[in-house]
Amino acid sequence: MQRVYLDITAEQLVHNRVLQWYLTKSDQEHNVNEKYHRIYLQNDSSDNIKHLLVQMTIEESVHWVLKRRKYLISQLIEPEQFYLQLWERVQYIQPQLELFVQHDIDMFYNRHHRAALFSWNMEGYLLFAAKKLKWTVETIMQDVYQSCREEQEREEFIALLQFCAATQQSLLDDVYVTLEKERFTMVDVWGNDLQQIYLETLPAEEYRDVQMHDLLLSILMTMMPKNIHLFAAEELLNAEEQLEQQKLLELLRKIFGDRISVSDNV
Repeated sequence: MQRVYLDITAEQLVHNRVLQWYLTKSDQEHNVNEKYHRIYLQNDSSDNIKHLLVQMTIEESVHWVLKRRKYLISQLIEPEQFYLQLWERVQYIQPQLELFVQHDIDMFYNRHHRAALFSWNMEGYLLFAAKKLKWTVETIMQDVYQSCREEQEREEFIALLQFCAATQQSLLDDVYVTLEKERFTMVDVWGNDLQQIYLETLPAEEYRDVQMHDLLLSILMTMMPKNIHLFAAEELLNAEEQLEQQKLLELLRKIFGDRISVSDNV
């Protein structure tokens, strides 16, 4: 397989980076009509031609799936982050995708009696074949979309909490929070247990299964103190727990801004 006619749509030709790179490096036949391009690919090594076809097809499969899922992407506020994560994930499993395409190319080539020259119709392959390739790319895209969607909803929720923190009246001047392993304490300047006071106002079933971080945030949003003094006891935590604690501190800083002060000393 040293010579191949590649049939590709005009749209595919424009956005396929692998093919654009090849055309800038070579001087090949390039027959054009209004919708399709026929490009003559030639190389001394059949492996190089196959590798080129594989890389172009993988890239085009991503565009093919994206084109059919535009309505999903339009719901994202920052689609650029989605595209970046998608291509990173595709690159990560590139070897697996290459095996899918190589298998189909070899099967197609052998079916045509190993012809010295044969054509590879990119649109036809993606439309009527490439089941494993399309399913894998589609799965990756759905995972990345879901991750970006959850992050977007999280940022929208944080923005709402920031608005509440900026407009809601403070019930206390100072609270003192100590973060420990799987628990926290919260007291005011007189040593009153604010967590206990808050929980006494709720039916037990409303907080029985509440996560520690959610409970902490709920109390702070209710009392909206002017100053939040945090003590983070990191030496009591393992690496994973420290990471979770850092995420919590980052969230609290985003919501309460300079009201938050953090110390590693009591």
